[in-house]
Amino acid sequence: MKSVRIHGRHDIRIEDVPTPEPGPDEVQVRVRYCGICGSDLHAYLEGWGLPTRPHPLTGRTLPIILGHEFSGEVTKIGSDVTDLVAGVPVAVEPLIACGTCANCRAGNYNFCDRAKADDGAGNFLGFSQDGGMAEYAVVKAVFAHRLPEGLSYELGALAEPTAVVYEALKKSRLRAGQTVAVMGAGPIGLLTAVLARIAGATRVFISDVSEVRLAKARELGFTDVLDPMRQDVVAAIRVDAPTGVDVAFEAAGVQATLDTALRVVRRTGIVQIVALFGRPVTLNLTDDVIMQGIDIITTLCYNNSFPSVLGIIDAHRDQFAPLVTKVVGLDQALSDGIETLSTDKAQVKILVSPDR
Repeated sequence: MKSVRIHGRHDIRIEDVPTPEPGPDEVQVRVRYCGICGSDLHAYLEGWGLPTRPHPLTGRTLPIILGHEFSGEVTKIGSDVTDLVAGVPVAVEPLIACGTCANCRAGNYNFCDRAKADDGAGNFLGFSQDGGMAEYAVVKAVFAHRLPEGLSYELGALAEPTAVVYEALKKSRLRAGQTVAVMGAGPIGLLTAVLARIAGATRVFISDVSEVRLAKARELGFTDVLDPMRQDVVAAIRVDAPTGVDVAFEAAGVQATLDTALRVVRRTGIVQIVALFGRPVTLNLTDDVIMQGIDIITTLCYNNSFPSVLGIIDAHRDQFAPLVTKVVGLDQALSDGIETLSTDKAQVKILVSPDR
């Protein structure tokens, strides 16, 4: 079968590999769509998250088939699988977990103790086990979630990044009627704004330095969009929210946006970290956090979220559909997909389809 495999930094190749067969507790999935994530860009540009030595759970090292945001059709089932049959459309939850350590048994399988690699390799399909940028993939049956009746495979491929944001909203304790600020209008920032609106936020402020991304936010129906290069974001937000917003979501992962999040949130409010930070940041814990009663909450991936996320996407299809901005084939995954996403701010979610 055709696949997109990463061999290391700046080294992605389109290669033919054997079609994988499912083990007893696995299913084979004919991939329909696989999204390109910012972490895929970091893997390609910087070698981030890639296994340089055998992963403690999978035993895999490079090369690896990329892709962890994918949907498809079950084509084969393992001998121990009883709740799925061939032909079922699914979205894949791409976490790698042992299922038996203390965190897994507690339901926190996104923090599986046995999946933590000393070389920083990610506990995801597409990083430490073959992923979804291929014609077929094999996944644990427990992580293959049925799509709601009539939900397209395209929207099914949005389940994974939406689950990242859903987990952040859960941890932020956002309630209907509260106000929100989102720092960053990239794919995750826009998804954060969409989910906050669905959750009942009365005002959603979005800040980004890219006018193209702010234009996309406006296209999605958001009116409180702010450009820190042209205006004082803190002052502008505090005109309408004088004491600050209830929850500020940091979805850019840089020092400046973290600083802004701390300044726009109210005293005793919450700063919810959604992004990963590429560099260390500084923080005045006493003056800016403790004395303000602010809770800074972090999240990593998700757990037990996919069924709820798929229900949300299904109920609000019109709000998620505009987030898919381009579809390319496997042969174009690098040139028109990964490289385009790294330079074209107008792109939100580029999907790779083996059918193209």
